[in-house]
Amino acid sequence: MFITILLFLAVCLVFLYDYKRKRSDRWKKLSEFPGDTPLPFFGNGLQLGFDADESSHKLLTLWEKHGKQTFRFSVGSEDWVLLTDPDDIGTILNHQTELAKPLERNVAMRPFFGNSVSTSEGERWASIRKLMSTSFHFNTLEGKIEVVNKHCDPLFEIFDSYQGKRTVDLYRYLRPYMYDILCASLMGIESNKLLNPDDPYLEASGKVIRIVTYNFFSYWRNIDFLFSLTPQYTEMMETIKTIKQTSSEIIETRREILNKIIKKTQSNNKNVDIDLEKIIENKLNNVGCLLDKLLLSKSADGKPTSDDVINEELSLLCFTGHYTTTMTISHTLYCLAKYPKIQDRVFEEQQSIFNKNLQKKPTNNELNQMKYLEAVIKESIRVIPTVTKIGRQLKNDLTLKDGRVVPAGTSVIIFYEAAFKNPKVFPEPEKYIPERFLNPMHAYAFVPFSAGRRNCIGFRFAWVAMKATLSNILRRYEVFPGEPGTEPQFVGRIITESKNGLRVKLKKRIL
Repeated sequence: MFITILLFLAVCLVFLYDYKRKRSDRWKKLSEFPGDTPLPFFGNGLQLGFDADESSHKLLTLWEKHGKQTFRFSVGSEDWVLLTDPDDIGTILNHQTELAKPLERNVAMRPFFGNSVSTSEGERWASIRKLMSTSFHFNTLEGKIEVVNKHCDPLFEIFDSYQGKRTVDLYRYLRPYMYDILCASLMGIESNKLLNPDDPYLEASGKVIRIVTYNFFSYWRNIDFLFSLTPQYTEMMETIKTIKQTSSEIIETRREILNKIIKKTQSNNKNVDIDLEKIIENKLNNVGCLLDKLLLSKSADGKPTSDDVINEELSLLCFTGHYTTTMTISHTLYCLAKYPKIQDRVFEEQQSIFNKNLQKKPTNNELNQMKYLEAVIKESIRVIPTVTKIGRQLKNDLTLKDGRVVPAGTSVIIFYEAAFKNPKVFPEPEKYIPERFLNPMHAYAFVPFSAGRRNCIGFRFAWVAMKATLSNILRRYEVFPGEPGTEPQFVGRIITESKNGLRVKLKKRIL
């Protein structure tokens, strides 16, 4: 009897809270946006179901239901406003103070990447971002392109063994290839993961997107005690251990190399009037090694930055840096396999740039000439968004261009999957038309690397890596769809990927 009374009182409190909530000034502001009426306690969460891989698809269906425009959605007591209009997207990305990431997203990410630059705010975020920025400056790009070109050779040895015979899973080889490039250009070490695509790090990092997505959308996982009793929790902790252990090994390897560089510099510059620290700083800046900057950095109290802090930044950078570029390159090749006439046009552009020397490795100047290839990459991202959503957690009310107000405390989500299908911005969005990106468009219609103060710090590196890799591949091979039954099964996780890999056929060109 007592338990029945308690349950009755609990239900009454839930309905009372819901009654007050829907008569609040906050709800009045939210009601200006289209959306389904949320249920007490659950909000609209039950509409997402219990399969996180289907969540983005269901949100896309709701966007279509509500007129293909910015809309609202509630999960429990948390409110989201999903932006799909370029004016709305520009408003939040240009904001100078609303820089915090959504609570749900940070909760899902922090077990893996701690308080890294992706999730942190304030001084920690500002200082680390400033420290990293010089490693991604345009004057370091030429050296990074040389690293990409160098790593293409072992990749081609593998691809040559597949050409004309069987399909190749692009994910399997492009992921270690991109990881090796990232380590060589930003960490100052040779990782050689391409020689062992079954490396434990690659296996673990392959699980991260799935686990993070389920942490984000499977709300019961926020109940720590309950989640800690499940096999999913055990899998997550083992994955985290592998990721962090790999980062620790990279730190120790580069620290040994860095110490040798410092000792050699000290030995060669014994003049007491020389500013040795300045010489070492200039030497390392010219190399553009991001890890060196982290290893030599100091915290606010003047002490060296702790290895735990460096590990968090390194784990994030190694993962996101290799995974997002791999997906974009792979998905672009998949689209070119589906649309051979567009692939032919890409090859024609390559011929016009390199003339008869199609085996030449590209320079930054030549990459800048590849306007059509760049348009193809952008259209591939539009059709298969690499990153599905980004967002901000509002600390204050946000007024949009049309006068509507998103109340403080709301998660503002830039819903790329819907924004890139907006027919008002992208006519005939179901068609693959790279030429659309050769014409002017709204500045915030297509911002896959975000924009404003919290944009992707490595976007220049990503662009040169993607363009150089695709240029080298497409001048060496024709790309064809995989065999029947190998069609990719794309799922809109935090990063879009195919659950069954991505297989294509390669045919070596006669040059």
